[in-house]
Amino acid sequence: MRLVLVFLVLASTIELNSSALTVLQRLLDKNEYNLIWKYGAPQTVKWITIHNTANKATAINEASYLNTRRDNQYISFHYVVDNVHALQLLPDNTNGWHAGDGNGEGNKASIGIEIAQSTNDNIAIRNASIENGARLAARLLKRFNFGVDRLRKHQDWSGKRCPHDILDRYGWTNFVNLVQQKMNTGDY
Repeated sequence: MRLVLVFLVLASTIELNSSALTVLQRLLDKNEYNLIWKYGAPQTVKWITIHNTANKATAINEASYLNTRRDNQYISFHYVVDNVHALQLLPDNTNGWHAGDGNGEGNKASIGIEIAQSTNDNIAIRNASIENGARLAARLLKRFNFGVDRLRKHQDWSGKRCPHDILDRYGWTNFVNLVQQKMNTGDY
């Protein structure tokens, strides 16, 4: 009887954690170019900013592109997430250049999350990417002891219509509610 009970408890624990998001640390190279154009100064995190990549690329492809991009533009983000996993590209305590507000709090006090594959023809992949984006946002909000009131859209900082897929198709309120659900259930 005890063996069966232990198995049932173990099986239910595994089931609860089976959807947890894998986050892999793949920090951008610290070469001369990236240190100038992608790595910012130390930051105190106050916000989590959500973006969509506006293309079909996977998280791995987005990370590779950002790491090798050489166009003399300040552009970087902390995480990119797709339907499979998330990649961390910058330390949380380093500002990125993702919000379009110059030296404002979007860039200087916010973790940027890019949700990839936002123009993929396969809606199931787009939805799974959004769900993983909500998991990552929930995880970061919990880590910093924040509530969903600390979530921001890229649009909030610069006026750009981003995260476009969430705004146009999924719904910002639906996304915020999904993040709250993930926080409440521990599904992150």
